[in-house]
Amino acid sequence: MEVSRKVWLSEMTMLLVAMIWGGTFVAAQFAQETIPTFWILAIRFILAGLMMSLVFWKEWKKLDRKTIRYGATIGLLLFLGIGVQMVGLKFTTPAKQSFVLVSYVIIVPILEWIFYGKRPAKKIFFSGILCIIGVGLLSLNDQLKLSFGDACTLVYALIFSIQVLKVADYSPQVGSRILFSIFQFLTAGALSLLLALLSKEVLVVETVSKTSFWGIVYLTVFNTALAFTIQNMAQKYARPANTALIMATESIFGAFAAYFFAGEIFDLRKIIGCSFIFIAIFFAQFNPKALGARKEGKKHDPKANQS
Repeated sequence: MEVSRKVWLSEMTMLLVAMIWGGTFVAAQFAQETIPTFWILAIRFILAGLMMSLVFWKEWKKLDRKTIRYGATIGLLLFLGIGVQMVGLKFTTPAKQSFVLVSYVIIVPILEWIFYGKRPAKKIFFSGILCIIGVGLLSLNDQLKLSFGDACTLVYALIFSIQVLKVADYSPQVGSRILFSIFQFLTAGALSLLLALLSKEVLVVETVSKTSFWGIVYLTVFNTALAFTIQNMAQKYARPANTALIMATESIFGAFAAYFFAGEIFDLRKIIGCSFIFIAIFFAQFNPKALGARKEGKKHDPKANQS
């Protein structure tokens, strides 16, 4: 398989991650109805880590120091980022949070340029701006104000951008990307549990509603165990700037989730916003030179004339 094909397949796999993450805001809101924030984080990460440890028990033979160290580093970023995001969700709406969060489509290429000297193509910046406009049409109402919740989300966007770059850097170096994911979850879970105990938040199992229960099931199994593992594996080949743009489509899937499960209205403006985002992703991925070269190759291929 050609490297370019691996890159394309990896980046398209990230679209699946975006689909799963699209349900995050609704599931998180449901979970927070009757479960304290840091208990949600502790449960989802620890259970996800333990589940994967049992399913992929043979992977433990590949354990090395880099996997532990790098997994713990990403786990710390995961804990900080999602912790801030969950707190922010209490002080803003899911729609506004998804708009502020998508600023990572601009932050990622800028950080990649600053820290790695990889100047992104102009079309990446153009696509990022187009994507933010699309998410704005999709998510915002007429009263855009930077509340405390929005500020928390902006901090999360910065932390998430660093996480995307670090995962891309660490993923090819670890002995097992499955164990890499497991140590992320266990680190984030342990820190969340410690904070939950220190903050004296009380988890009363008897008061947990069915809505909260299914919300945390989604966050644990799909949003954490499945999606983050796919991200860690796919980012071995995916380009960070393109990855950020593709993952921004979670706002589209989030809008659908809000429409079907939370009763939000999906009007013409939101449809136009979705269209803007898809155009941005297509523009970032489309390579006319490669397409021309492929056509030229077929034209001169002697086997093409054999039939």
